[in-house]
Amino acid sequence: MAEANAVQGRKEPVEVDVGSANVRYCNVCPDVKATSFCEDCHEYMCNDCTGYHKRITATRNHMLLSGDRFPTVKPQRREDKLTAAIEKCPDHPKEEIKFYCHTHNTICCVACTVLKHEKCSKSYIPDIAEDFKNGNEFRKLNANIKDSERQIIKSFADIDTCLKAVDALKVYKIEKLRTYKAKIIDYLNKRERELQAEIQNICDNDVALLQKLQINLKVCQSDLADISPKLKLHEQNSDELFIAAKRAFDRMTKLQSSMQNITDKIGYQRYSVVMDIRLQKIAEDKSGFADIQLGTTSKSVH
Repeated sequence: MAEANAVQGRKEPVEVDVGSANVRYCNVCPDVKATSFCEDCHEYMCNDCTGYHKRITATRNHMLLSGDRFPTVKPQRREDKLTAAIEKCPDHPKEEIKFYCHTHNTICCVACTVLKHEKCSKSYIPDIAEDFKNGNEFRKLNANIKDSERQIIKSFADIDTCLKAVDALKVYKIEKLRTYKAKIIDYLNKRERELQAEIQNICDNDVALLQKLQINLKVCQSDLADISPKLKLHEQNSDELFIAAKRAFDRMTKLQSSMQNITDKIGYQRYSVVMDIRLQKIAEDKSGFADIQLGTTSKSVH
């Protein structure tokens, strides 16, 4: 088989007229002449690729034509592939994804199986896609999507509750400060502004954090909403559904990690306004009439 660094994605079959014969080149090894043609895969192969094709379970029973029986015209894809969107390999853009590597839990093309997964446990996607569609793994994916949708809705509600609590707490504590202020009004004007500014800073920080979480949550919601339609789009084609679902698992892992990070941060800073014990002596003691004492961040939003 040609060296691995010669494979840059499968090229179109080359035909060179030589008298009454045609010379064709391997689809995987661009510079090696083809010695067989697979009627099932619609691909030309060199000697090495032909041998590998015969060894793996998924393709060992395919119909192979020798050089003297090559198609006289450019072979056409099967009808079902004429109407369906063909998934291409990211490493070999001209190659279709046809195999699933159990060893590395990844989807791959013929070139990948030769160059990267020759000794791995592999399955031909059409052989396993229908069972996957009806199996527990796919049902679990759909269940995870629904759970995540519910979690996003709940997190939005929790953030709204926290925003209201932050605002209510701010109003209450400032009013309490003003009650203290009335007792020693001549001195408290300056201290009140200082404490209000500190409270407002805490409030602003809480609101900024919660609003940022809202934005991040909307991004998660948008990403999540994009997964189900893509799965539904491929419901009628098990091969494509399998590929789409495998990709969805990767997206869900990242999405759920982001959502957990958001959930862990939902809350607000609790604090208390306490009367200064020196309030009675405020005329002589210029230290102030109250302080802000921060408590733990509240997560009790239910």
